[in-house]
Amino acid sequence: MTTQNEFIVQTQKLIENWQTQLAEYNKSLTNSEVQTKANFDEISDQLKESISQAQTMVEQAQTANKKAWSDMESATQSALDQVYKGWQKAMSRYQ
Repeated sequence: MTTQNEFIVQTQKLIENWQTQLAEYNKSLTNSEVQTKANFDEISDQLKESISQAQTMVEQAQTANKKAWSDMESATQSALDQVYKGWQKAMSRYQ
């Protein structure tokens, strides 16, 4: 069972990692062709959405009281797992 604080800390670290990865990929775009940039923009939008969804989950966890957290913990972790899978799928298109 993940505590509310552990979830918040872990998710914030994940968001920071994703933001760093996104910044690195943005830097690598400078010499890309138009089609490559269009593909990147699509993936970049997907990654930004993942970051936004994860941030929303952090905000919800931060405002939840202990009773609410125990009720929402499983669903929140499951939702974060889906966001993470979406992130990995988008990133796999670069590798």
